[in-house]
Amino acid sequence: MSPTVIAYNEIYNAIQNGVISAGENEAAGVEAMKFYEVAPHLNLTQHAVSIRPICFSVKTLKTLPKELQDAIMKAGKEAGDYGRQLESSEEVVKLDTLEKAGKLKRVPFEERDAMKKLADPVMATYAKEIGAEGIFEKINVV
Repeated sequence: MSPTVIAYNEIYNAIQNGVISAGENEAAGVEAMKFYEVAPHLNLTQHAVSIRPICFSVKTLKTLPKELQDAIMKAGKEAGDYGRQLESSEEVVKLDTLEKAGKLKRVPFEERDAMKKLADPVMATYAKEIGAEGIFEKINVV
């Protein structure tokens, strides 16, 4: 593969016109942008970790009473857990629906461990460069 940067709204046309031969997306994007029309094979590489941060101003948080601070932290963790579960379950449902309708064919990827082994040193170096070693370690625990 040779990665190419294409604006998200141009992927469909880029595949259709042969500028690129494939795209990389989660099920919601494949469904919404109808990428299955021009690229009906989905390679299940499981190479991405989507991070959906919940942000709150520390300055504002510190002005709140302790019980509200604790409630916000607890609610943030619960919302994160719920969001991950919801997104994961929707992913499966969307792909099942597209596949059953004959619009998409999932292609198993059997070389994930080999790909990860090659990518990990690059990822570790980048994590160190941006001060994200802790996050990188947590991702790799899974």
